[in-house]
Amino acid sequence: MKKLTAFFTACALVVMSLAGCGGSPADNSSSTQSESVSESTSTEQTAASISYWMDPQNIGSSQVKSFKDHKAWQEYEKNVGVSIDWQEPASGQSAEQFNLIIATKDMPDIMYAYWSTQYPGGPDAAIADGKIVALNDYIDQYAPNFKAYLDAHPDIRQEITTDSGNIYCFPGVYTYTSANSDVWQDTITREPYEETFMGLVIRKDLLDKANLDIPVTLDDWYEALVAFKDMGIKYPMSCIAMMLTGSNAFATAYDITLPMVGFNAGNTAFALNDKGSIIYGPAQDGYKGYLTFMNKLYSEGLLDPDFMVQDRTNVQSKIINGEVGAWVEMMPTGLGALRSQVLAEDPDSEFYPVGVPNPVLKEGQQLLYKQGNAAYVGAGAAITTSCKDIAAACKVLDYGWSEEGNRLLNWGIEGVSYEMVDGWPKLTDKMIHNDKGISASEAFSEYRNLNGPYPMDHTQRLESKRDYTLKDGEIDENLKSLDLWSDPANGLKRAGLPSTTMLVEEASTYANAYNEISTYVSEMFSKFIMGNEPLDKFESYQENLKAMGLEDVMRLQETALDRYNHRVQ
Repeated sequence: MKKLTAFFTACALVVMSLAGCGGSPADNSSSTQSESVSESTSTEQTAASISYWMDPQNIGSSQVKSFKDHKAWQEYEKNVGVSIDWQEPASGQSAEQFNLIIATKDMPDIMYAYWSTQYPGGPDAAIADGKIVALNDYIDQYAPNFKAYLDAHPDIRQEITTDSGNIYCFPGVYTYTSANSDVWQDTITREPYEETFMGLVIRKDLLDKANLDIPVTLDDWYEALVAFKDMGIKYPMSCIAMMLTGSNAFATAYDITLPMVGFNAGNTAFALNDKGSIIYGPAQDGYKGYLTFMNKLYSEGLLDPDFMVQDRTNVQSKIINGEVGAWVEMMPTGLGALRSQVLAEDPDSEFYPVGVPNPVLKEGQQLLYKQGNAAYVGAGAAITTSCKDIAAACKVLDYGWSEEGNRLLNWGIEGVSYEMVDGWPKLTDKMIHNDKGISASEAFSEYRNLNGPYPMDHTQRLESKRDYTLKDGEIDENLKSLDLWSDPANGLKRAGLPSTTMLVEEASTYANAYNEISTYVSEMFSKFIMGNEPLDKFESYQENLKAMGLEDVMRLQETALDRYNHRVQ
């Protein structure tokens, strides 16, 4: 995964993503712009060099800081036969530098970014403004691997097609090998996957001391947290607000999803109900039930009083000090890493955290929603109008969708970073027992890329989270928790909406209303839970949302969803 801060920034951009489309052909301005670029494009000769702008935090490595120094990308460049001139934003300055670059006429040939949210007006506006190229015709001509993938997965084509029918990028897509498969699947066969990376964790050693089972219902959770408090645990439940809401922990029991606290990006709070209509979680009657439960935990000292202001480092310090009974965890830190830190301080500690599913209100209840990234991560590599050789740019990007190029980016160099064992890629002993004395995941990160405009293999991403310090027969709680949180077979929906977009004439009305609503919901979230606002004022809160224009927001969202559902596939 990306470094934590970059990752949450990306999460914020993804959940803000409002992208969508229709079945109409590209408008005249797009067609004219495409034709003018085509005239200056060489189809006979490959460019000696293509400039490529991408944040190096997408490497996801503590060992390599630049694409030009990364072993997989070095091999990639050699294989594709085009020199890549990497143009990398400084750490933490990706958004600012993106804005500066697109304001100029001399842009890099390829730019990997969140075009739906970073460019004002979205991808269609970027095309109309002469910043990026509509790729529809170029994909057919110069990107056979990518074309084959889109033909096999029309849902991804739908995600990256705009309201005007323009395909605007080579996307980053999470993929996984089907649970029904006996062997690891190739690039095209792997299914798009809604990746889950966050969920509830509880200390099983404390449950055992209290003679309690893993909690299933909200009542079970209350009983467990009370037991933890009675045995002297200072913070029975601790978390940071962003991860509490981002995981939708406890909220899904009430059939709602929540906006991620800390970001003015509420698309996680929207969800599709069983009828395919949009709901806004913080406006539902079930939200009062959720707030009532959380207020109960807070008022009885079962929820860390600092949950709204502390950061992840504070929570982890409390966990390692043995002061926390349950929390919300996010990979890649992992349960194994936390346990190793505790055991380093106290080898006799019984500390044993396990991941658990979100609770239900009543036994037998089928939850509707889960935390997860959309299969299309929201970021993609667009070819700018500064590019003089679109054929060469397509060649560079298309190689990542070939079997050879995709395996290289996901797994590195065969025989060095991985080998095929019984049809599955596995890390080599050189990675697991490396001569640098670093973790297998860190060593592996020198050879594999983590995020980018290609199908990202979930099997590799799991391998990066595997706990190689375990002895034979020990359970890898990292991987077990991820299975519990995601469980592709359980039919849960991802919180949030597909990549719908607002039209230019809708965007201002939507933004003005929703920004006010989002700020108000965030303020009231903490007030209701901490008791600064009595819960008998909840109906007044709902009326205030209507007065702020929630009905207009919902109407615009429904209209955008209708356009999305009618995209050409």
